[in-house]
Amino acid sequence: MYPFFRFTLKECSLKKEFHRWIENNIYVSVIEMKQVIRVKRFSSEFIEQVRQANDIVSVISDYVTLKRRGRNFWACCPFHNEKTASFSVAADKGFFYCFGCHAHGDVFQFIMKKENLSFSDAVERLAERAHIALPVVERSAEEIARDKQRDRLYQINEMAGNFFHNCLTQTHYGQPGLAYFHKRHVSDDTIEAFKLGFAPESWDKLTTAFMKKGVTGRELVLLGLAKEKNGHFYDAFRGRVMFPIRDGRSRIVGFGGRVLDDSKPKYLNSPETSIFNKRRLLFAMDLAHKAIYEQGKAILVEGYMDVVSAHNRGIHNVVASLGTSFTPEQARLLQRQAKELVLGYDMDGAGRQATQRAMEIVRGLGMRIRVLSLPQGKDPDEYINAAGPDKFRQAVDEAPNVLDYMLMRALQRFDVTTLEGKSSITTMVLPVVAAVDNRVLLEAFLKKLAGQLQIGENAVRSEFNKYVAAHPEAGQQPVVISSSVSQENAAARGSGAMAVAEENILRFLLEKPAACGRIHAKVSADLFADERRRHIYQLILDTYAHQGMYTPHDIQQKLTPEEAEEVARIMVLQDVPLDENVLMDYVKRFRMADLQKQYLAHSRLAATYSRTGDARLAEELAACKKINDEMKQWS
Repeated sequence: MYPFFRFTLKECSLKKEFHRWIENNIYVSVIEMKQVIRVKRFSSEFIEQVRQANDIVSVISDYVTLKRRGRNFWACCPFHNEKTASFSVAADKGFFYCFGCHAHGDVFQFIMKKENLSFSDAVERLAERAHIALPVVERSAEEIARDKQRDRLYQINEMAGNFFHNCLTQTHYGQPGLAYFHKRHVSDDTIEAFKLGFAPESWDKLTTAFMKKGVTGRELVLLGLAKEKNGHFYDAFRGRVMFPIRDGRSRIVGFGGRVLDDSKPKYLNSPETSIFNKRRLLFAMDLAHKAIYEQGKAILVEGYMDVVSAHNRGIHNVVASLGTSFTPEQARLLQRQAKELVLGYDMDGAGRQATQRAMEIVRGLGMRIRVLSLPQGKDPDEYINAAGPDKFRQAVDEAPNVLDYMLMRALQRFDVTTLEGKSSITTMVLPVVAAVDNRVLLEAFLKKLAGQLQIGENAVRSEFNKYVAAHPEAGQQPVVISSSVSQENAAARGSGAMAVAEENILRFLLEKPAACGRIHAKVSADLFADERRRHIYQLILDTYAHQGMYTPHDIQQKLTPEEAEEVARIMVLQDVPLDENVLMDYVKRFRMADLQKQYLAHSRLAATYSRTGDARLAEELAACKKINDEMKQWS
């Protein structure tokens, strides 16, 4: 753990090497209009744990759609406007680099730049994403105050969760709620697992109890637990069964409340706060994420009770959005855990619209999408309780893929026997078909569509091609890499004869530290013509000498910004993977260049001594012969 200190920049007189240390071991923030320097708070072991738990492709895919080309993933850069891709991500090495604007770094640098966060905040963000508990760290006064306020909100929500749960399970006030859950076949074990609750039919039961415990009315209003009128506070949730909403670390961040009858509003949800962002959370994800990951499949439903009923009957890979439309953030949250998404919305008008929106959001994320259509239009809660969990699982397994679902919906909606119907069906289906990037699946479906419409395949394919041409943004087109990438890469590499060899030796050593010792014996740092690469090479050697094994990120932290950029560029190069034979070819180039340099120096001395009759001539001739013999061996 690093110590904490601060001082103004004006009080510092820093030399170059200390500047380098500062740039890589601290982050700068502005607090009360004063510039301060603050040391990193997390141990290197914890930082590495967080890094390993957050795949860089998955993280960056939360912000931009990446497409594989060769070994790397490419996209239009999220940090500057461009029409063709110059942003590259090396998944196996954990680096990104933009050949256009030169943005670069690892997963932490990406989050820092994209979300405008400090290093420690980026670590916290990614730790929470990976469900990793934060270690106890030293904090500034401002951070302590901020975290204290957030902890206070978590504490009050936890108190409210216990209040509602105890009301449901231990008091006569909760009997209507308990009867509601039991009528819907929810077991006491499930009630306990979800910490389900009941808000009593009273104006101020919670408000009065909490204010006696020191909770202010303002705090209750902020969390959506109370409302205020004319200076008086009263309960926001009354006469409702309560569903606690938890984040990835199982902390209660909000509540959903459902009425027991058909009164409106049917559902009442907590407002967004500093600890509750509806777009980034899914109901029951804290309970479902393990099952989703193990099965590789997530089932997305509409309501809280759909989720509770599924979990109640042993189906644990089920989650729901939080009273809002399905969001891209929620889609990417599921993408990290599953390869397949089953949409289990109600099949009424609103449910079909929600299904359509969800399909559009998930499009391009690389997930298989299927749509659950239950008999008699039942919702998952009704069907599970009526038919049982096995029938529900069977329905999930038999759910049509998104193409077949859209075709089924189109055939139900339009008359396939009329020209107008055929045209309408095509218009409805083609936007979904255009998003398919599996050529075999695409061809098979176009053939199927032609058969259903009773028209020639060529006609269907012609309409498909016209749609794709008119809507290039809708399809999964091959990534188009900017023509400037090679130019930018060549400019950064330099024109020296040894530039490629310098890059690849560094790349090999960054990937395989064990080779450091034998490479060092054959390649001297002063042979590197590029100053940045020379310093990087020397730093690698020094790091290996002092601590043995290292990671590319260990090296990057010790570099200047210019050198760090060079490392990122080198790590995303699309060259063929280096093996020992290829490496030794680059080492040979260095060694031959060094030997030629030595031979020239000794031969010049020999020529001089020959003219002057100097006795040292024999020594220089012997040196020339020795060097020449070694050059023959290398060649």
